[in-house]
Amino acid sequence: MTISTARSFPRESALCMGPYTIAKDPPLYLSAVEFSDMPEMVRILNLNRDVYNGSALFQYPYLESHARERIQLAYDHIAATGINTHWAMRLSPSGPLIGWAHLHFEHYDDKHPQPVHPTTGKPLKVADIGYWLSPEHTGKGYAAKVGKFLVQEIAQKEMDCDIVRAVSYVENLPSRKVAEKAGMTIELEKKSILIPKLGVFRDVCCYASHRDEATRGIIKENYDY
Repeated sequence: MTISTARSFPRESALCMGPYTIAKDPPLYLSAVEFSDMPEMVRILNLNRDVYNGSALFQYPYLESHARERIQLAYDHIAATGINTHWAMRLSPSGPLIGWAHLHFEHYDDKHPQPVHPTTGKPLKVADIGYWLSPEHTGKGYAAKVGKFLVQEIAQKEMDCDIVRAVSYVENLPSRKVAEKAGMTIELEKKSILIPKLGVFRDVCCYASHRDEATRGIIKENYDY
């Protein structure tokens, strides 16, 4: 995805804002995260250490400043690209946040060049998905439904992604099940990477969904956090 530096896109006309209807019974929606979601985000992420333990980036205790910074990044991405990539899971179109989902497009440089299609040479659009759900709402299939919608409807259909991936700690079985139910298959069984917030190496695995079978040989290499 190309980021424009020449203009700022208005939030009101941004693409992929939602609300998206994920399910009707029980109801589940995705819509863009807002600064008004901060109090609920802070409350949920301090209920226990599950999200902290299961992610490379989220902190614990989770402070208002953490929530503000993360949502500001979502706003900044919209202003730069005109496309939303961060959503709140909700039980009604404008209801309180119960979880989070996002797409992260890979950034390329000399160390990590953009992958190309092995046959056509066309540059590939690649994104990672991330998600978490309040412990008050686990066990209901919400994360799996959101993961599948995020991969198939938003990333592949709306954003034209060639490859969509999800990275999990090897031992994080709930997160891995979400990736599998989203139609992803295991791409990398185990890789030891540095988790800066912990200052230690942890084993991660990677799942992927490829629109074209010809790209399955292209494996994720950038695991910098």
